[in-house]
Amino acid sequence: MKFRMDFFIIAVAVIFLTIHTEQAFSQQVNTCQYHTICVHPGDVLRYSDTIGSTNSSETYNFEDMIDSSHIRVVQQNRANGSEIKNFTMILNLKTGFAQSEQDSSITSPFLQILSTPMKYNKTDSSITQIFTDFNGFNRTALSAFHSTDNNTSNMVFDAETGILLEIKSASLITTGNTPQLVDFSSELTDTNIINSDSSGILSSNNVVSIPSWIKNNARYWHDGTIDDSTFAQGIQYMIKQGIITIPPTQSGQANPGIAIPAWIKNNAEYWASGDIDDGTFVNGIQYLITSGIIQV
Repeated sequence: MKFRMDFFIIAVAVIFLTIHTEQAFSQQVNTCQYHTICVHPGDVLRYSDTIGSTNSSETYNFEDMIDSSHIRVVQQNRANGSEIKNFTMILNLKTGFAQSEQDSSITSPFLQILSTPMKYNKTDSSITQIFTDFNGFNRTALSAFHSTDNNTSNMVFDAETGILLEIKSASLITTGNTPQLVDFSSELTDTNIINSDSSGILSSNNVVSIPSWIKNNARYWHDGTIDDSTFAQGIQYMIKQGIITIPPTQSGQANPGIAIPAWIKNNAEYWASGDIDDGTFVNGIQYLITSGIIQV
């Protein structure tokens, strides 16, 4: 199961391999070098994973420093209540790559936390800043959407710490001659590194709040009860009300013949079911508009 989980994480994360951090975590800025991963012995990251119908958990325990640039990390995996399996790696805090302690030839990007401060292409409409809640703390995050013919994914990283907050993806995998759509999700459930609100977070008056009838429309659209054009009218309403903001040159009149890619309906279903929050859903619609996939 560990191999399958790692495969999905790496497969949906190519877009992030060039992302670095933009702001240092305020409580650790004096003890971490710029453009490095900011972790210390004793730090912990815990994730809840789901792939298809299989549930599992992952815990990353940051242990002793090997030297000033390397730290030992113990990854613990448990699938469907089975026994815990441990995997030890050495994480390079400067490069963001982890090497197996047992086999130095096994090296892979450590995507659970990126180096800080993060730099990214702010003109790339697929990477946007959002505001989210983590265990009661208001956090600034970077969200990226990526899609191919066989895969669509959304990854969210905490902007100040570089910590991966969640992944959601849907991939078309062919086994033998049988294609199968496999959903994968990984969500951060606990960490001692995030213990306060982000600096400069939006006030509660600016939190995204979407009318319930639009959420109902998303569910009806996913089920095929309403068509693409009707769903697009709801998007246009959100733009007029200021819930969604897009560059003026990108917007226009509603397109009655709009054809929205089918994979987007997965996100609508996740949102209508409460699996993703309003901010994440709005961020996805912003991406679709600014990238020209839909016009309103």
